[in-house]
Amino acid sequence: MSQKGLGKGLGALIAMFDEENENLKKETKTIETKEIDFFSELPSPKKKEPITKTTLAKKEDNTTPPTSGVLEIDINLIDNNVNQPRKTFDPTGLQELADSIASSGVFQPILLNKVGGRYMIVAGERRWRASKLAGLNKIPALIRDYSPRQVAEIAIVENLQREDLNEIELAKGIKKLMDDFFLTQEKVATVLGKNRSSIANTLRLLNLPSEVQHLVETNQLSAGHAKCLVAVSNVEKCIRLAHQCVTQQLSVRELENIIKGPQIASTSSSQSKPQSIELRHLARELTLKLGTKVVIQGNESQGKILIEYYDKKDLIRLSTTLKD
Repeated sequence: MSQKGLGKGLGALIAMFDEENENLKKETKTIETKEIDFFSELPSPKKKEPITKTTLAKKEDNTTPPTSGVLEIDINLIDNNVNQPRKTFDPTGLQELADSIASSGVFQPILLNKVGGRYMIVAGERRWRASKLAGLNKIPALIRDYSPRQVAEIAIVENLQREDLNEIELAKGIKKLMDDFFLTQEKVATVLGKNRSSIANTLRLLNLPSEVQHLVETNQLSAGHAKCLVAVSNVEKCIRLAHQCVTQQLSVRELENIIKGPQIASTSSSQSKPQSIELRHLARELTLKLGTKVVIQGNESQGKILIEYYDKKDLIRLSTTLKD
């Protein structure tokens, strides 16, 4: 997964959220001050100090302001984010990082949200895990106050920039983000710096049988193979082809030829002359894009595009995709 595809870096996203939250605090403070001005004009109850700007200032002085600097946080007071999209951590890579930290320390602070008397990781779970392996008691951290939506977005972008997420983890992370916070594909695409069609194609991987998804999650099957297999509606055939790719180490092109071979032959035989390479390529592209079999009959001047669907749910999905 290329980092160039990200239109918005993790640092820029965090800076944007910090600015949003700071503006929200300023707006809230302005409203509270206006309310105090209003209530200070009312008669005060006996034996009670009237609410004034002076008493507000005293109250604020007794409150510890949130820090913006790096703090050393007790590593045992930190919990991982259960909604972190990345579910697997390579043990070898984690041990190598732990050895580096034991030797040189943690160079980059992790990002935390304060939750009661404890802290939840927003970004940097791998550094936290490696620090525990290295036997550290404390870890440098930045403390913030992000909303659940902001935490989820930062977690996905952080993993994407470090190329740590496989396509199934990414698809599950995007799906949860959309479901939990009622976000559209367009909104998610903006946050991740991708186009909407790329998000749609990633989400289609969740239509694969769980057995095939597991092969992708364990890096036995590539995302390219998985995107080809989305077009195979028969579950048993899909699983069989997935295992064939693993055991025979088939390339994505070889898998495409296996899936599309009969279609190209039948299409060619029904025409008076062979179909052009461009049209055959277009049929393959449409098949991958729509996640179902697409057949082009005819030539560049005239013909038909046949799009197959296999049940009502599939028809609704295709209808929505084509309308978009």
